[in-house]
Amino acid sequence: MCPDPEPGTFDPETIDHFFDNWCSLGWTEWVPFDATKQVWTRIPREPGLYRIRPVGKEYLVYIGETKRTLRDRLHTLRIELRKSEQMPWSDPHAEAAALWAIRKIALENEPVPAPVITVPEDASPGTVIPGEPLLPVDPHGFECSAAPLDASDSGRRGMESFLLYRYRQENGESPVCNFGRFPARYRRSSTKNEGRRGGKLADGQKDNPAGGPSQPPLKPSGTPGERDWMGLAWSAPAPLDAEQLKGVPEGQGFYLLLDGKEVILIGRAENLSSQLAGQAARGWEGTAIAFSFHAIGEPLLPHQLRELENDLVGNYYEQYRKPPVFQFRVSHHS
Repeated sequence: MCPDPEPGTFDPETIDHFFDNWCSLGWTEWVPFDATKQVWTRIPREPGLYRIRPVGKEYLVYIGETKRTLRDRLHTLRIELRKSEQMPWSDPHAEAAALWAIRKIALENEPVPAPVITVPEDASPGTVIPGEPLLPVDPHGFECSAAPLDASDSGRRGMESFLLYRYRQENGESPVCNFGRFPARYRRSSTKNEGRRGGKLADGQKDNPAGGPSQPPLKPSGTPGERDWMGLAWSAPAPLDAEQLKGVPEGQGFYLLLDGKEVILIGRAENLSSQLAGQAARGWEGTAIAFSFHAIGEPLLPHQLRELENDLVGNYYEQYRKPPVFQFRVSHHS
């Protein structure tokens, strides 16, 4: 059962996304990735949501969800980050490569000093000093907090979208590893099967466009399906057929599919005309589907397009406690 989202208003001076009840979920304490096995057991053995931040920092680098147990999902991620000097593959953990690059940048800027542990002069060899950590926390490492959630796959993914939407509202930008964002001076590894290992770009190579700025969040307003929802200029709903699609532009934008007045899918497109033509070809089991779109004037980077799409999905979830019925059932992006 998905919890009731908190109201869409909050104190901007309050860093809500670090609270243990953020968005009405029961979050664990922050656990370092290099925690001992005993401490790591504080991460639940249940599916749910998780958030990651650099140790001691006041911003998040990633928000994710898993249908596996949170403890296993996060454990395999921390092992992936530990085991190699090479950048991890982009699967099975989409965020691993970006986290690896962020830590490399931090180490370049501020190398980790050797830990200093004071031992009494008369201590025998091998003495363990009470209170001293056996595994010092990596100052350039990461820590995580998890929240179990008993929900369907679509309900859990809807809650993930809502968390990202709320974080963007609270922080003014996205976590630095969500939506395909990536450090500008690094290239991402491909999947293991594709075999292209990522790493630092050479001097003279252009920046990775995924390192471009986060798009400012859309301001919550209106109701899904209204012509001015979220401050965008939506076209009047029209039947999803070849004749009506003739007037759809070929540029970037967002679209809604509707069954009557109900929004059943929210999508983004690099080419609205092509994307909506593909949706029309699906048939939709004979149901009369309508569409509405918002065309973008100035082109956006791919991660910026995804950020704004998520703002729409997150606001829908905030209002209805669920994602649109087809949001996570079909592939709907160009």
